[in-house]
Amino acid sequence: MNDLLPQLRRILLYLGDLAVLYGVLAVVLILRYTEQFDLNVWDEHFLPFTLIFAVWLVVFYISGLYDTRETKNDISFYMLVFRTMLINALIGVIYFYVFSERIFTIKPQVVFLVYIGIFSLAFLLWRRLYNLFIAREQFLRNVIFIGSGEDIEVLFTELARRPYLGYRVVEFVRVRGNNNTLPTPELETLDLHKLLLDRKIDIVVTSPELHGQPKIVEQIYRNLFLGIAYFDLPTFYEKILGRIPVATIGQLWFLENLTENDKKFYELFKRFGDLIFTLLLGAVGAILTPFIALAILLDSPGPILFRQSRVGQGGRLFLAMKFRSMIMDSEKNGPQWTKADDPRVTRVGRVLRKLKLDEIPQLINILRGEMSFIGPRPEQPEFVDSRIKKVPYYNERHLVKPGLTGWAQINAPFTSASEEDTLSKLQYDLYYIKNRSMLLDLGILLKTINIVLTRQGR
Repeated sequence: MNDLLPQLRRILLYLGDLAVLYGVLAVVLILRYTEQFDLNVWDEHFLPFTLIFAVWLVVFYISGLYDTRETKNDISFYMLVFRTMLINALIGVIYFYVFSERIFTIKPQVVFLVYIGIFSLAFLLWRRLYNLFIAREQFLRNVIFIGSGEDIEVLFTELARRPYLGYRVVEFVRVRGNNNTLPTPELETLDLHKLLLDRKIDIVVTSPELHGQPKIVEQIYRNLFLGIAYFDLPTFYEKILGRIPVATIGQLWFLENLTENDKKFYELFKRFGDLIFTLLLGAVGAILTPFIALAILLDSPGPILFRQSRVGQGGRLFLAMKFRSMIMDSEKNGPQWTKADDPRVTRVGRVLRKLKLDEIPQLINILRGEMSFIGPRPEQPEFVDSRIKKVPYYNERHLVKPGLTGWAQINAPFTSASEEDTLSKLQYDLYYIKNRSMLLDLGILLKTINIVLTRQGR
C-alpha cells in the first residue's frame, strides 16, 4: 500500500481537475440558461469544451502542475497557476472566437468568458485544498534510515526539507561501513523491533554500508513480517529524486538494471519518431534558417554554422552542427565550458539559445542517426576524457544516443563544469538510461517546451 500512495495522489489530482473542469461547466450553463437548461444544452457544449479541456490538461502538465514533488502552497505555486490560466485563457479565446463557428453550430463566447473567471477561482481553491489534504499527518509515511554515506545524508536532507513529498523522517540510525563491528554503545543495545513499533515506521531505507553490520541486518530480518516496506538506498533514492546515486552502486547494478535487449522495440519506435519529427521540424527550420542566418551575419563576423566534434553512442565521435551563437574563435585557447551569462555569447546567440533555435542544424545529426531528440547531452571529447578519469561510471552515459534535450537537461539545466555538478548530471542520465520509455520521452519533451516558452534556456 505504501508504494501505491504516490500513484493514488497523482490519480486524485487528475480526477479532481476533471471534476472541476466539468463541474464548473455545468454551473456556468445553469447560470446562463436557467430554466432553459436541459440535456440538449449540455450535449451541445460537451464536445466543444471537451476538446479545449484536453488541450488545457496538456498545458497543465507542461507547466508542472502535475509534478507531485512540488505540490505546496507558496507564492511560486500561485504564480504558476496564474501564468498557466493566462495561457489557457488565450488558447480558449482563439479557439472559441476564431475556430469554433467553423467546427460547431454553437457560439459559446459568453459562456466561455464567464467560465474562465469561475474556473480560475475554483481551480485555485481545489489545488490549495489538495495541497493541504496531502500534507495531513495521516497521509505522511514514517521513514527510518539505517546506514551511512553521503547519498543517504542527501536523501535524508531532501525529505526533511520537502515534507509535502509525503514522507516524514522519524529516525536516522547511523552506522559505519566496511566490515567494522557495531561502532557505538547505542547500536549495541538497539532494539529495532521496539523502535519500529513505537515510531510506527512505514518504510525502512538501508544503505550498502549495512552489509558489514550482520547484527543490524539480523534485526531487520526478524521484523520482515511487520508489513513494513523495505528499500535499499539506490532504489528509494531513484524513486524520490529521479536520479541514480552513483556512489552507492557498482558494476553489478549496471548488469542487473541496464538490460538493453528489452529496449529493442522501444529503440526502433523511437528511431521512427525521430525521423518523423525531424522531417516536420525540418520544414519549419527551413523557413526560419534564412532569417536566422541573416541575423547572425549582421550581429557579428564569422560563419553561420558552428561545427564541433562530440562523443556519441558507444564513444564514437561525430560532427555536431549548430547555428553559431558565440563570437568567432571563442575556443581559440582550447575547449571551455559554457557559463551563465557567458561573455562569448553574442546578442543574437543569446536569443537563439533561449529559444533553442541554435540547435536546428542538429536535425541533420538526428537524420544521420548520430543523435536522437531525447538523450544525454553530447559532450566534447576533451571534457569526456577528463571526466572519465574523475567521475565513476561517466562513460556509461554513452550507452545510448545523445539528444537535443534530456532528463538531465530539464532537471539540472544550469550547472557548472565542477565535479559535483557533473556527478549530478550523470545521476540523471543514468536514471534516463535505465527507465527510458516512450512515456518518459513524452514527459521530457513537454517539459522542454515549458523551458523554451518560459525562456529558461542558457
